[in-house]
Amino acid sequence: MQACLDVSRDARLVRPARVSLLLLLLAALPACDTHATPAAGAGAAPVAGARSTDVAAVHLADALASARIKAAPAASAERAPRVWTFDEPRPDWTVQDHAQTARLAAVTTAQQPDSLRLALHAADGVTGMLMGGLVGLVDGGPLSSWAGVRVRARTHERLSGVSVGYNLDEDGALPQRWAFMMAGEGTAPVFGDGSVQDYMLPLRPRETGAPATASATASGESGAVLRSLGIFIGAPGEGSLDILSITLVPRGAEFEHDTGTLAVARGGESRHSLYAHAPAELAFPLRVPVGGRLDVGLSGLAGESVTHVISVRADGVTSVLLDEPIDSSDAWAQRSLDLSPWAGRDIELLLQAHADEPDAVALWGAPIVGGTARDARPNVLFYVIDGGGADQMSVFGYDRPTTPFLSELAKQGIVFERAFSSATWTQPSTAAFMTGLHHSVLGGLRRGLHSTPVPDAATTMAEHFRRGGWFTTSLTTNPNCARVIGLQRGVDVMDDSVEETEELPSSLALQQRFLELRAQYPQSPWWAHIQTTDVHEPNHPTERFEGHFVPEADREELEQWDDALHEAGKGLFGATSMLHFYDEALSRAGLDRHAYYDRRRGLYDETMMQQDESLRLFVQQLKDAGEWENTILVIGADHGHPAGTFARWGRGLFEPKPPEWEGALFDSYSTRVPLIVVWPAQLKGGRRIAEAVSMIDVLPTVLDLAGLPQPEVCQGRSLAPALRGAALPAQPVLFDEVRVDEASGQFIGNIEAIDGRWGASLEVGPGAPGSDGVHGRYAVPSGGRWAAVHPWFADTPRLLLYDLQDDRFVRHAVNDEHPDLVAKYEKLLRERWQAHQLLGQRYGQAASAELSAEQLEQLKALGYVR
Repeated sequence: MQACLDVSRDARLVRPARVSLLLLLLAALPACDTHATPAAGAGAAPVAGARSTDVAAVHLADALASARIKAAPAASAERAPRVWTFDEPRPDWTVQDHAQTARLAAVTTAQQPDSLRLALHAADGVTGMLMGGLVGLVDGGPLSSWAGVRVRARTHERLSGVSVGYNLDEDGALPQRWAFMMAGEGTAPVFGDGSVQDYMLPLRPRETGAPATASATASGESGAVLRSLGIFIGAPGEGSLDILSITLVPRGAEFEHDTGTLAVARGGESRHSLYAHAPAELAFPLRVPVGGRLDVGLSGLAGESVTHVISVRADGVTSVLLDEPIDSSDAWAQRSLDLSPWAGRDIELLLQAHADEPDAVALWGAPIVGGTARDARPNVLFYVIDGGGADQMSVFGYDRPTTPFLSELAKQGIVFERAFSSATWTQPSTAAFMTGLHHSVLGGLRRGLHSTPVPDAATTMAEHFRRGGWFTTSLTTNPNCARVIGLQRGVDVMDDSVEETEELPSSLALQQRFLELRAQYPQSPWWAHIQTTDVHEPNHPTERFEGHFVPEADREELEQWDDALHEAGKGLFGATSMLHFYDEALSRAGLDRHAYYDRRRGLYDETMMQQDESLRLFVQQLKDAGEWENTILVIGADHGHPAGTFARWGRGLFEPKPPEWEGALFDSYSTRVPLIVVWPAQLKGGRRIAEAVSMIDVLPTVLDLAGLPQPEVCQGRSLAPALRGAALPAQPVLFDEVRVDEASGQFIGNIEAIDGRWGASLEVGPGAPGSDGVHGRYAVPSGGRWAAVHPWFADTPRLLLYDLQDDRFVRHAVNDEHPDLVAKYEKLLRERWQAHQLLGQRYGQAASAELSAEQLEQLKALGYVR
């Protein structure tokens, strides 16, 4: 598998260096898909749907094997990488720490047999996230000659991330602390399981900051000449990273074949793309559909000008449709070319590229040939309200009118009254419902604060639909549900950097972007994943909805409280559970817990009303476009509230407040989510289903409804029979949320089940119940992301049992009252945990072991394997 990196916005590509299944693990905002396709003739295989019919669209990036190809050889000698190894002392690399910059931590280095250990330590006056780095002087020439820096490293500790800076004597060169916490621009989450990984970090001109020294000024434009590199790490506490090597990667290095396919980002928008080294000609044999057109985004590499020529050759006559130089790599140059004069005829579609620069690369982003005829197959709109708790929606009985439109829409669809996300925060939950596989099976939490990206062996929902011939797009304002976890695979166009404003919140911005894409790619059918963040903290309702539940004066006072709270809580954030952070900070600041959380709840409810109105507008737009009747609309959420936000007002409003050790992933506030399915043309609406279901069931359900094959391996079940009117058999709904324990390298966390009236939460992990003697950390039923990441609570039973009929917010375990049920569910969950671990051998990071016939039968008996 080839190395690749973002050539425009941000890439943090990770490659395990010592595992049997080599996974290119993508962190936040990478530009390159791990499923790169080599040039035809180099092992590429035909893809289903590659041949056009009168209706079906042709994804040219999936039809490369059928093309006639001429392209220049890749990789000129002028683009050789520069490598620094650290198996011996390197005095040319020195620390950058508190001694130079007050906000940095203290840094020490220690030579290891194969690496240099870079360690962070507390420094006077530095609170919260610790950060420091290693800096080397380089004579790199033009910055535009380099695409990024690859850091090969390992650690057994929980770091927040690794980042790169350059020309450290300039303003704005150091990374910001918050970027580490949220996998922001220019940072990569770090694996803490001791494995050797490659972290790809982009180099690009800074948008702000002026030269700070005469040497910088002499270099011309700030950042134009590469003079120094800095590798920085961040951590919630003291920690270290062993650096084996640092590689300065030349521009274009990811395009290692003469031609191929990659997911490439431009302006934050990633497209499944064709590339070729100029001069090149790619000739695709096609039969043009009725109303035929080619839709494509054109681009090249930074600093290069490539002339794109697109022609049709039919009956020996060549007709040029486009001849245009493209010299910008900041965004895709979208073009639509009319093929309708050749409707019903066999042609060759020629994509040609010429350039004056040697080894220039031409890019064709999401090149699709389609027609105007409507496909009988349904569109699929998977609309995810990020952090949208069902308990705060009036369609599910909430006493505030937060979702009047959803209440109306429910009359046309099927509502699942007890739907749950499989985890309590975005990354594990989204990865699970996009693959039909649980968090532990996909690799768990191995990268500090970030889940392992979806492994190559797991097929995503987008991949299923594109293979079936659907145009696929994913739009979100939360990268955690997109490229941070490698979900750009199978997506023709992914935009996870859509900008929202006070007037245009996330929902409206994403819906507007979707309609723009439909104009650019009008073919059908389409699959779209839209994940909004209107109701996810911070909650900023638009003017129309401000004041419904929180008067202006109260909102202004809440802002003052927030300032006081975070000032009082200095040193706590990132160093304890989020629940404990708020409890302690509120106490230190002398703020009333009930008043604070109740106002937070009010802002959330206002943004829920806003989200509901946006959905009403969107449905009307689909109706106006004639696309409503044959569209399967699935409305869901990745988690509830308050699990996905910092101010955890759900449990904070209870009196008395439950003990910190009480709780579970299936706390109704945390994981009860909406699940509403509408398909006007096929499904009879107005029904509500009471049996508990999981968001992990969405993948097999929509494949079933769309007539596509079921996955060979899937832990969800199809709900399609129930949607069509059949009874839904009751079965346990599972949850899991795990991380790798630094001391043992084993998973630690929770696997849980809702089984009718009962909920059971089993702690899994090495050592004595609840404790890690080396690190002093505790794995308890967490009930949320931050407790799972920093779970320092008291020892608790290995299994907690809750009566959900009387206690759906899981405040009081009933172990003592029902010892027989404790034994029953401990046995059930241990068996399921064993099954998850078995599947993890196939999908997890170290996937290598062959399953025995007995193990395979065990998985089949559970319904996980067909």
